[in-house]
Amino acid sequence: MSSKNNKPRKKILAFGSEENKILGLDAFMLKIEKYFFCNVSIVSEDTSVTKNDLVLDINFNFNIKQGLSILAEGKLEGHDLMLKNEDGHFFFTALEKLRNASRNTFDIKELNLIFEDCTIIIYRIFENSIPLEIDKLILELHKNYIYYTKGLSQLPYEIHIPVLEKSNFLNKKTLLNCNTKEIDQKNYNGFWGLYFDSIVDSEIYDSQSKEIIYGKLTMLE
Repeated sequence: MSSKNNKPRKKILAFGSEENKILGLDAFMLKIEKYFFCNVSIVSEDTSVTKNDLVLDINFNFNIKQGLSILAEGKLEGHDLMLKNEDGHFFFTALEKLRNASRNTFDIKELNLIFEDCTIIIYRIFENSIPLEIDKLILELHKNYIYYTKGLSQLPYEIHIPVLEKSNFLNKKTLLNCNTKEIDQKNYNGFWGLYFDSIVDSEIYDSQSKEIIYGKLTMLE
């Protein structure tokens, strides 16, 4: 798996000088924090006037097993938290409100779900893919937990979604074009990259067959 680009990210300021002011950003962050029970940091790699590709770091105060149970089922250790479910695509609706308030074209390029024991890195595969697919992906992560943890015996410290098989890389260039809507993969139910403390190289999890396979892969950057 290729290494991530570690260049410093630029934080977006919700309030500050007029040139840095982005209307609606505070409301966007607070809505996500309330819905996901988390703290949100927003950074951007593209700070042009009309376009912003956001990278969101969402930090949770619980481990991945507890977190996925809360986010997917509204339960913690079997206890119903009586959470009110939002209708439709929560993330997409919140992003649209930010776009309308700021009059900028925002999209989420990367979403990092940071739990106490594991970080899930989700990459954009087409326009609005993360806001539209995040709810389904959380359900899949929750349902597949026992499989990508090798029967609960090993927990990956990092999960990258999605990844491509090296052999299919040249045949699926459309996945790398973040602006196209004509793509081969319509959702995130494919290959996920796993990193374990016990293994130097990454492993590939096939979420369709629910098994860990071996081979070279390429991350979406």
